[in-house]
Amino acid sequence: MNIMKNKPLISHMEQRGFTLVEVLIALAISGLLLTAVYAAFQSQQKSYLTQDQVAEVQQNIRAGISSLIQELRMAGYDPYRSGNVGITDAQATSITFTQVADDDGIDNDNADNDDESSTGADEVGELKSVTFELYDAYDDGDTDIGRQVGNDSNTKRAIAENIDQLEFRYLDEDGEVTANERDIRSVQLSVLARADRPDMQFTNTQTYTTASGAVWGPYNDNFRRRFQIITVQCRNME
Repeated sequence: MNIMKNKPLISHMEQRGFTLVEVLIALAISGLLLTAVYAAFQSQQKSYLTQDQVAEVQQNIRAGISSLIQELRMAGYDPYRSGNVGITDAQATSITFTQVADDDGIDNDNADNDDESSTGADEVGELKSVTFELYDAYDDGDTDIGRQVGNDSNTKRAIAENIDQLEFRYLDEDGEVTANERDIRSVQLSVLARADRPDMQFTNTQTYTTASGAVWGPYNDNFRRRFQIITVQCRNME
């Protein structure tokens, strides 16, 4: 009896593996797919970083300028109608103004010469002087918007960081430019802020035109920037 007759036969197709050409084709297709996935990841990552930087700059402007605007609107506040308050120094890059502040619990003007808030605070009609200007708050090579109370530089604090440029433009009641502090009724702020970190895939070649017509830039660096012009009505200036 021939026992080989009952042994199953394995076809030629069942014994065949992958050829070198097939392996190379599979590797090429896989490489293309991985390249596409990596490119999509890079694009999404770059978009995320860009949006993060833009949001950071916008938030910085919003927080700092909001504080400046709120206080600038109080320039000239004087419920006693003494006529001694208002904008006292109107410069293109800084502004100083006074207001009555006899309800803040601070001895702003030291009118009684005792330097003590506990006994000299909040005299009737007490004035507070506030200055806003650019300065390098942290000695890190970039400028920030600073707020100073009175003449004491120790009170100066940064309210907005990474501000490249700041301009004040002063208008009278007719909307005309004025250099007379007593005639100022509104102030136009031009603010240019930049991101904290550079984006090496981006080059900033833009220029920015201020309310006065001055041109800032181009900087030709890797920092993203945001620019705003805001008009503030000085509602207490009469």
